Amino acid sequence: MKKLFTAAAAAALTLGAIGCGNKSPEGGQPGTNNSFTISAPSGTASSMTAPTIAQNTDRTIELTVKANKEFDGKKVALKVEAPKGLHATVKPESVDLAAGQEQKIQLVVHVEKDAPAGEATIKVTGTPEKGNPTTDNVKVKVEANNASGTGSDNKNTVTIDLPTGVALTNKAIKREASDTIELTIKTGSGFTGHKVSLKAEHDPKIKVELKPESVDVGANGNVKVQMVVSPGKDAPTGEQTIRVTATPDAGTAGTREVKVKVE
Repeated sequence: MKKLFTAAAAAALTLGAIGCGNKSPEGGQPGTNNSFTISAPSGTASSMTAPTIAQNTDRTIELTVKANKEFDGKKVALKVEAPKGLHATVKPESVDLAAGQEQKIQLVVHVEKDAPAGEATIKVTGTPEKGNPTTDNVKVKVEANNASGTGSDNKNTVTIDLPTGVALTNKAIKREASDTIELTIKTGSGFTGHKVSLKAEHDPKIKVELKPESVDVGANGNVKVQMVVSPGKDAPTGEQTIRVTATPDAGTAGTREVKVKVE
């Protein structure tokens, strides 16, 4: 049964480590039960689904440090490496990790106002008191402040709005079910793009249909689009990110992340 989400997602500043599909190689003693890993949300493993961070803003990503059942490395020191234009810290900077336990840590990422737009990889390394270190690569996407018209004087833009209300991250979609999310395509006062094409990037095991896939819209336009989300029977569970891009014939494209929870 299809439902119409009338809930909205304000841009989330925190991305929980639900569905930790991005996991580091084993540290400690790899290939044995005396090992540990660092996990990040599944979306951070791919440039297609990497969380977006606008220039001159912060975002917090929750990671998990998990010990195998015979891990004896005890304290794990954490270090972060970020590319130019990004500053990243991890809180706390070390964790006490007993065998079979896991600890949550926060990766805080700040993007400078002049950071280059596009994909960036942040390396999070955990070094135990005993054994080998391991590193998890966390991908993010830096978005220019005017990428969706926000904070820009350029009115030849298109933006994607979500309904107001409860954040979409709180809405669950079961495997082999469908839900419909209503999007609003808006244009600026100087918009000259006319036709706007829509594209959704997402996990391949989640079906996403945009109805329609393109819209004709003029300046100061406002057009509704239905996005039907249908996770397959083997779709990854937990928080998933769908990135929707609206590309006009002329002018600046707009991008918006939509987050759903697959059960």
